[in-house]
Amino acid sequence: MSEISKEDITHLAKLSRLTLSDEEKENFANQLPEILEFVDQLSAVSKLSSEKPTQITPLAKLRADEESSEKLSLEILQKLAPAWHEDQVEVPAVFGEVADE
Repeated sequence: MSEISKEDITHLAKLSRLTLSDEEKENFANQLPEILEFVDQLSAVSKLSSEKPTQITPLAKLRADEESSEKLSLEILQKLAPAWHEDQVEVPAVFGEVADE
């Protein structure tokens, strides 16, 4: 793929309503051809895989309140959990303790 000039990058930035420094423009000028080449590769793969029809699942079916027939035993859950204490999964604290002022 051909090299992209800083003027092209400036034009793209203006269309995207982005403000870029000279260093960022230079970085994008170097990276954008690789990105575009990757997008071309993805497009080629997409064309190959589009021969098979896709299956559409209605949203209502995905949200159905049906119980799964698969049940996990307590032993399996204990093996999967990172830590276990008094028949409960231990997870890292989300919030720290609040210091008294």
